[in-house]
Amino acid sequence: MPPASKRARKEDSPLELACEWGSCQDSFHRMQEFCEHVESHLKALDIEDGDNYSVEHSCLWKDCGFCSVESVVELKRHVYFHCYHIKLKQWGQEVLKTKPMLGTCTIGLHNRNIVPDITDNFTCQWDKCEQPSLTNPEWFYRHVEMHSMCVDVLSSDKDALVHCGWKDCEAMFKGRFKLREHLRSHTGEKVVACPICGGMFANNTKFFDHIRRQITMEGQMFQCSHCSKRFATERLLRDHMRNHVNHYKCPLCDMTCPSPSSLRNHVKFRHSNEKPYSCEYCEYSCKNLIDLRKHLDTHSAEPAYRCTNCDYTTRSLHSIKSHYKKSHEGDFVARYKCHVCEQCFTRGNNLTAHLRKKHQFKWPSGHPRFRYKEHEDGFMRLQLIRYESVELTEQLMRERPEAEEGEEEVSQTDSPGEDEDVSGPAAPPPEVQVELKGVMLDEGGPVDGGESGEGVLYVLSASEPSEVEEDAVMLQLQDTAQQMGMQVV
Repeated sequence: MPPASKRARKEDSPLELACEWGSCQDSFHRMQEFCEHVESHLKALDIEDGDNYSVEHSCLWKDCGFCSVESVVELKRHVYFHCYHIKLKQWGQEVLKTKPMLGTCTIGLHNRNIVPDITDNFTCQWDKCEQPSLTNPEWFYRHVEMHSMCVDVLSSDKDALVHCGWKDCEAMFKGRFKLREHLRSHTGEKVVACPICGGMFANNTKFFDHIRRQITMEGQMFQCSHCSKRFATERLLRDHMRNHVNHYKCPLCDMTCPSPSSLRNHVKFRHSNEKPYSCEYCEYSCKNLIDLRKHLDTHSAEPAYRCTNCDYTTRSLHSIKSHYKKSHEGDFVARYKCHVCEQCFTRGNNLTAHLRKKHQFKWPSGHPRFRYKEHEDGFMRLQLIRYESVELTEQLMRERPEAEEGEEEVSQTDSPGEDEDVSGPAAPPPEVQVELKGVMLDEGGPVDGGESGEGVLYVLSASEPSEVEEDAVMLQLQDTAQQMGMQVV
């Protein structure tokens, strides 16, 4: 028999599972009884699923507001998720008792019973599993866990690996426990929720970080030297600083990005002409929903925005903000300062134009635009450092000589005369920074590793992102580039 799981041991501990359906105040100590009780509320609604499900049915769970318009099954999935959510919040309450000095969530109770939209039943994709899809997440997660605990392991071989049987997954793990944790990446299962705001988390550590991020500014002793944000622990600072490092390079240009999602957006907006969002009133099309909504305002006879202090109206959100600042808050403050000649500007694009025309600045390869960073004196200046991972830095440095060699071969085909000088100025190496420095604050201000105190130095190596994830992202983007064909610009 497989050993009892942590979930089973948690189930043995008493919980106060309180029903919040309408005015019901019943409570239970076991999920089985709790779910059966909530099911009785659903049966009392006396609704049947079918083709004539045209009446909206609201969820009566306290502070929820969900309205089902598709089917009875949709409403059941939603209400059963409330049961599961109540249990996670109870576990969150219990684990917080083990950390009395941690503090509490300050977000508030207004979202405590808001659960995610569940669009389909829960379906197990374990190889050769014949379990029908389920509407109750509690039973689904328990079922999937059963697969992890029942998988065969050779007890005689300490190094034997357990294979994940999920569809199209080839992952291997050393033991059932690691496999069970991995399966949560397939099912989306969470293990704890904040009892105050209702936020769900994959493990206790992320839940504790949720609380630590709400510590008062005085308790946030670790500061990022790049963007000046503060954090309560070194680990939170390290996690944050990874967001400043670009690990992913575009297969179509020199652009590098900190995450797979930002790289996908870059490819979508920079290298594709596809515009899937179309206006129903004219031939206009665009690449995202935000631009489409802005365009739809142009078809309205009424102005979209009205100033609350005067009669000014406009269809542009940018225009109404500019009007308010100029007319009702005074002129813009010149916060953008040129780091070369100290001239100030009220807007970033004005400083950008100044840098390009006055000082002949150009966008470096891989940069979509100039970026500005706020300094201690309150002025925004050009951000001069771009952080790349070690691996990406080496790749960029390798590609630069190859590009120069290619340019040299092209110039030789022009057959210049013997006295002609074909050598141009050497291209500067890409501006990269591997090390990120964080500083710990004390009462006297930031400590920057000098005589005033000891700094905290972090080096983020190329091993930070998952190699499997990075390879998958790059292959996907390369396939996308090939499929776009003539659409690549």
